[in-house]
Amino acid sequence: MTLRYIYILVLFLLTALPHNSFAEEKQLVITSDMQYEYGQTLFDTKDHETAMVEFKRFIHFFPDNKNVEQARFNIGVCLFNLKKFHDAARAFNDIIINSKEDNLIKEACFFQSRAFMNIGNTGYAQIVLQNYLKLVTDTETKDRIYFNLAKIHLADARNGKQGSLALAKKSLSNISDAGAITYHADQYHELIVAAEHAPKKNPKAAGLFAVIPGGGFLYCERYHDAFITFLLNIGLMAASYEAFDNDNKALAGVIAFVETGFYTGNIYGSISCAHKYNRAQTIKILKKEVSITSSFDPEKKGAGLVFNFEF
Repeated sequence: MTLRYIYILVLFLLTALPHNSFAEEKQLVITSDMQYEYGQTLFDTKDHETAMVEFKRFIHFFPDNKNVEQARFNIGVCLFNLKKFHDAARAFNDIIINSKEDNLIKEACFFQSRAFMNIGNTGYAQIVLQNYLKLVTDTETKDRIYFNLAKIHLADARNGKQGSLALAKKSLSNISDAGAITYHADQYHELIVAAEHAPKKNPKAAGLFAVIPGGGFLYCERYHDAFITFLLNIGLMAASYEAFDNDNKALAGVIAFVETGFYTGNIYGSISCAHKYNRAQTIKILKKEVSITSSFDPEKKGAGLVFNFEF
């Protein structure tokens, strides 16, 4: 009887005790540091798509962590590098408005300006930097702003916007002596002066020369277009005269009407050709621009310069 009671007692204890008393379950606990470091590792290896997901997960699960603002900034950089410039501009705008870290706000302004540049909206790119310029007092940051504004104006000049070279020159002149050395402002000044004195064609003169069909294109050094325009207009004029001489006034009128369109187009095209010639000469010179862009290490929170010489 004693053995029977002992067996029943052991059986009861085995049934009553929880399973994990014999097999300890392994649980993976992810800390905020682990999650952030994982996102940062992906970010450093330029896996921007995955890094963005992990930073968002970090912000969701650890909203009060000290690295949340940095994670938000990194998400903006990921969007920028993924060429999602509209989304990047919005992400950086949120940082500019809500962040309490001055360094992140500064870099967000520059990144947002660059995002607008990539979209093709140079107007907003300027506004972002001009607004930030009103808030800063240190010379180094001001120099960086003026330099980036000069770059934006040069981009406008390459797109044919009138007065952009003068604005670029003014922005460069606002850079301090030390900043001028850092950003090679003297080289940019030389480029601007060269662009201002580039060979140009007078659009009015091109229009006057176009009175003789093809003359405007010849003035703009478009010899093939000048030859074709001359032959076409002279041919239509001759055909109209021949039809009129043969007393075929209806045909002569039709040909003359067509010729009027071609002749007018010859004048308008010559004027346009002069503008295109001037723009092409400016672009040719500005393509020699020394590209010096700012870089930022989000982890070390340090700024630097990347030099890229385009010739």
